[in-house]
Amino acid sequence: MFIDTKFSRCQQQRIQKHTKNSDPYKFFNLLTSPELLSTVDALLPDHRERRYPPTETLSMFLAQALNEDRSCQKAVNDAAIQRTANRGQTTIKEQ
Repeated sequence: MFIDTKFSRCQQQRIQKHTKNSDPYKFFNLLTSPELLSTVDALLPDHRERRYPPTETLSMFLAQALNEDRSCQKAVNDAAIQRTANRGQTTIKEQ
């Protein structure tokens, strides 16, 4: 029983660490990376130009699901803040 409890705590700590480091644009950059872009594009349905295209929406959803505050409003606010900080650009260029 002790080992299961210790394992559970360790796993919860790892998950919490990842949720603190997650944001929609890290997911977006991963989904649109050269390694995944062709696969993601092939799986996307036809769509019109939108404020939040499917890849960005998926990225926001992943960040929302892993965040402590799982509200849709927080996910949208975080994305808006990132867009404002990046002057309207969707992606964050890693240095």
